[in-house]
Amino acid sequence: MEKERKNTSFFEVEALRDICDIKNNYGRKISHKIEKVQRYAKPEEVKELERMAYKADRIKYPTIPYIAPRKFRDDSTNGLTSCITAYLSLKGAFVSRLNNTGIYDQKLQKYRIGTSRKGLPDILCTYKGKSLFIEVKFDKDQMSDYQRTIQAEQIASGGIYYVARNFADFKGWFTDINF
Repeated sequence: MEKERKNTSFFEVEALRDICDIKNNYGRKISHKIEKVQRYAKPEEVKELERMAYKADRIKYPTIPYIAPRKFRDDSTNGLTSCITAYLSLKGAFVSRLNNTGIYDQKLQKYRIGTSRKGLPDILCTYKGKSLFIEVKFDKDQMSDYQRTIQAEQIASGGIYYVARNFADFKGWFTDINF
């Protein structure tokens, strides 16, 4: 069994079958299964976004001899949102990322409710005169009832609403849509 562990790389997706014995603070043994994490493989669409951002930076700053390339990842909600906002901006769209969370109040030691309407999307965009609402959902995230209401209102008013789960699908949808 020890031989298999040495030959198994850290980033493989299979779970280890053996159980590790770990002592907690009280000296009792606790058994845990150890699972390995799958390594992130950057999709070609994200690599293309990095190339687009680099070219835009070279045009914006022509006198700077070396510009560090910008790095993007779409393996988290925050990373996916950054990819989408950067891509839309590079395409010439007006884009704004919304922060819908409450504000933490140090004096009260709790979050205060925000002033924006519940259910607004993560990204607001205007491209070629069309209003786009983009809701970013990652992994097993689900839309709330408030978000479904906003989606229905946006579509009823002639706008476009899209739920983005990864950058490759978003980019494919955006290039296929007729503006």
